[in-house]
Amino acid sequence: MFLETPERPKRTLRYVEEAFEQVKSRKNVRDVVILNDSGHPVKSTMHTEDAVHFSGLFQTIRGRLERGMAKIDPTDELLMLRVRTKTNEVLLVPDSKITVLVVQNAQDNFENGK
Repeated sequence: MFLETPERPKRTLRYVEEAFEQVKSRKNVRDVVILNDSGHPVKSTMHTEDAVHFSGLFQTIRGRLERGMAKIDPTDELLMLRVRTKTNEVLLVPDSKITVLVVQNAQDNFENGK
């Protein structure tokens, strides 16, 4: 009668470390926050209280966006959220194990005509 929810693979410390190092090594990346499936930071380049505050703000945006998108197409899922200002860009990328939040310097190639 009830549909069973598929069991999600557990995140491992190695998985988190690899994702963290891979993202942190990218050019223009300023900060990285790795969130567990409950939305709590488990690894970050930010101070702990800053990471908790920052991730809470973006988890709120994510939740609202997912609820809005569900009204449009309930079968769709969020793959990436990108927020850009003149100087910064924030990427939120969820996967089946973790969510990665990245703060990077915004590239202004389109503004300079490059």
